[in-house]
Amino acid sequence: MLRKTFIMVFAFLGSMPAFAHTTKFSAGQAPTGQAQPVLRLMNDREFATFLERLDSDLLRSQQQLKKMDVKSLSLDPQEKQDLQRSQSQCLQSVENTRDEIQKLLQKQTLKLDLFLLIDMNELARNLDALDDVLLNPMAISGPTGAKKSLSYARQVLSIDGALATEISAFQQHFIAFTGVVDATLEQPGQDASEPQSQK
Repeated sequence: MLRKTFIMVFAFLGSMPAFAHTTKFSAGQAPTGQAQPVLRLMNDREFATFLERLDSDLLRSQQQLKKMDVKSLSLDPQEKQDLQRSQSQCLQSVENTRDEIQKLLQKQTLKLDLFLLIDMNELARNLDALDDVLLNPMAISGPTGAKKSLSYARQVLSIDGALATEISAFQQHFIAFTGVVDATLEQPGQDASEPQSQK
């Protein structure tokens, strides 16, 4: 259900002109706010490098998350279960994201780009949730548990911060890619059944 909602939202965003924020002001005009970043489509080599680096970063993050002994942080059975569930959701999100990366390394399509963006955002939400649980003083037992929990929370926050940078770069690529696909489909005589892969 959540995935369908995201698909509808991104389909709507994809229908907007991709280069709407790339307007340049003439010498006599001053921008009313800060200049918007120019959307840029990665070429095939850049995109493959981006995906390989993202997959490598996610693999390291996955290993870090697996090493976290979250069940030792609390004596309360319910809190222990919440910590383990939150950790498991993060690990599953990492796995889903890495699966989408492997599919995209084979062939780039707008649909696969969208699925990767959805999975990356879901991972970011799950990392935020895990961080919240780790910083909840009610969930942690004793000073040793609090120290370990704080260390885990810092690691999760670091993973989340790095992921946010990657999401931002990928969003710009995704929006630019929708513009290229739209422009290609609008060309006269263009066969709409042609695969939507990056040229």
